[in-house]
Amino acid sequence: MAKRWAAGALVALAVLWAVSASPLARAGSRITRGAVAPPEAEAPAKPETGDGLIPVERVEPSASLGDLRAVEAPGVPAEGLDAARWALYRELLSPKEDGSFGGEEPVSRAEAVQALYRLTGILLRVDACPYPDVPEEYQAAAAWADSAGVSGGVSEGCFDPFAPVTRSQLAVMLHRFAAWRGESMESRLAVSWDGETVPAYAEEAVNWAFERGLYTGMTDHGFYPDLPVSRLQLACVLARLQKDRDPLAGALSLPGAGPAGRSQERHEELDQAIAAAARRHGAVGVQVAVIEDGAVTDTYHYGWAVQGSVPMSDAHKLRTASLTKVAVGLSAALLREEGAVDYDADVGEYWGVETWKPVTVRDLLSHTSTLLNSESVAWDYAGVRAQLAGASGYSGGTPGDPRYWSYNNHAFGVLGQTLELAAGRYLDDVLEERLLGPLGADGAFAAGELEEPELVTQLYRRTSLGRSVGSQIGVRRWSAPGATGRQFAGGFTASARDCAKLTALLAGDGCFEGVRLMDEASVELMEDCEDRVLWDGSRQALPMRLRFDLYGRERLYYHTGSAYGVYNLLSYDPDTGDGVVVLTTGADGGTDESGIYAICGEISRAVYEAIAR
Repeated sequence: MAKRWAAGALVALAVLWAVSASPLARAGSRITRGAVAPPEAEAPAKPETGDGLIPVERVEPSASLGDLRAVEAPGVPAEGLDAARWALYRELLSPKEDGSFGGEEPVSRAEAVQALYRLTGILLRVDACPYPDVPEEYQAAAAWADSAGVSGGVSEGCFDPFAPVTRSQLAVMLHRFAAWRGESMESRLAVSWDGETVPAYAEEAVNWAFERGLYTGMTDHGFYPDLPVSRLQLACVLARLQKDRDPLAGALSLPGAGPAGRSQERHEELDQAIAAAARRHGAVGVQVAVIEDGAVTDTYHYGWAVQGSVPMSDAHKLRTASLTKVAVGLSAALLREEGAVDYDADVGEYWGVETWKPVTVRDLLSHTSTLLNSESVAWDYAGVRAQLAGASGYSGGTPGDPRYWSYNNHAFGVLGQTLELAAGRYLDDVLEERLLGPLGADGAFAAGELEEPELVTQLYRRTSLGRSVGSQIGVRRWSAPGATGRQFAGGFTASARDCAKLTALLAGDGCFEGVRLMDEASVELMEDCEDRVLWDGSRQALPMRLRFDLYGRERLYYHTGSAYGVYNLLSYDPDTGDGVVVLTTGADGGTDESGIYAICGEISRAVYEAIAR
C-alpha cells in the first residue's frame, strides 16, 4: 500500500516541501501518519489527505556552530569532526552501539537511504514496506527510496539492507536524490582513472558528483569504484550536498584534497634509480608500487613482460612466489573474524582426523608446525590427511615451540587446504569477496582464474625461460575446496600495484582509503611475533617477518619470495603506513646484508628514503 500512494503523493509534494533545509524532528517525535514540514512562511492547512500524508507544522530547533561542536563524536579525526557532529546533530546517522561515531565503518544500504530520507524533511508511516528483509527502523526510508527512484531492491524482491554501499552506488543514489529534489543534472565533466573503470551504470552520476566536489578528499589516490563508503565519508559528502540548503552545513570545516605523494614528486628520480638497479642485477622485468600513509600512491615498471616483444606495464601480473603466504595469512585472519577458524584448535578438527601431533593454524603460520617439508610429500587431500595422522609426516620437536622453527613451504599448502575445509570455500573467493573485489584488485592463487589472464608474464631465470605463460594460466580451480595445497606456498599471481593494495591494508591497520575492511585486531594478530631472533636477525610474525633498522626505517614487516627466476619483496612501516612492493623476473638473485634479495632491497631503500617525512 505504501508503495502505491507514495509514488504519487510524495512526488507531488516534493517541489513544495522537500526543498526545505530543515532537519527532521528530534528523536522520539516520529508521527504516526505521513507528514512533511514546509517552510514556515508557506505552511498550509493540515487536512487529512486520505492518502496517508498529513502536512504538519514543525518547529526547527535553533542551531549554531557552538551547538554543533558540543556534540560528542568519539574517535573521529580532527579534520572530519565537524562533519561527524553535523550528521549526528541532524540525525542523519546514529551513534554506534558503543557510543562511538564509527567513522571508519562501512555504510550499509539501509543507513545510506535513511540518511537521504531524513534530508528530505519528510516523515511518513509505512503500512507495508515492499522489501521483507528490511528491519522496522529502516522501512520508511526504504519505501521512500523505492517510490522516489533513489534506490530499489537488488534481487528477488529483497533490499539487502546491510550490504555496504560502494562509491559508485552512492554516486547514483546522490544523483537520483538530486533529481528528485528538482536540481540540475547537467555535468560537463568526464572523469577518467588510470587503471580503473567506472561501471557504466554509474558514469553519469560519478561525473556529476565530481563536478560538484562531493567526493573531495575521498579519491586523492584513485576512485576505487567498488570500495565501500565509510560513515565519516558519507557525513562529509552529505554536508557538501547540503551546503547551499543548510547554513550549518555551509559553515563546516571539511577535509580537503590531500597533497600529492612524495613518490610522485620525485617520480623521475626514482624511476631512474629503479632502472639502474634493474640493469645492475640483470632483471628482464620489474614492477614497483609505493604506499604512503596507508595509500597506494605511485607505480613504476621496467623492462619486458615477454622479452624483446611485450614491454612490462603496471597492469601485468607476475607470480608472487612466497609473498603468497601473506595472502594466505590474510585469508586466515578474515576467516577467523567470520568465526570459521580457530587459530589455536588442532587442525585435525577440520580434516576429520586425529593428528599424530596437535598442530594449530598459529603453528602453520609461524613455521613451527614440525610437519615434514619435502617435495616428496603429497599435496592432495588424501595424502595430507595421511601425513597429519602418521608419525612419518613430522620432523622432531614440539609444534608451536619457537626453538623448532623451520621455514616450511609444505605447511602453507596444508594451511591453505585447512582454511578452505574450515570455510567450505575457495580462498580465491574469500579474498575476492572481502578484499580483492572492493579494492579493484585482480589476483588469484590459481592464475587461470584471473579476470585478465592474458596479462600474466613469462618468468625468466636470467635470460632463459623459467615458466611460460601457458603453464601458469593452465592452473585452474581444483575440484573442491581443500582438494590440494600446491598453490598456497607460492602460486598467488598479481601485479605489484594490486599486491600493494593488500599491503596498504596492513599498513593502515585494516583500513584502506578511510574505510575499514578488516578488524584492527586481525592486523595486530598478523603482526604478533616472538621475541626469539631468527638466524637472519628477523623475528617471525604470522606470517610476515619483523626487522629493526632496515632500509632507513626503525622497523619493517616484510616477506620475500623467489621461484622460477622471480625475486620479490613486500614491506611496510607500521609506524608511518609507508610501504614498497617489488616484483622482478630474470634478476641475479644475489642477497644483501639482511639476507634479502639485493635488487629488491636497493629499490626499497631508494623508495623509503625518497618518501621519508
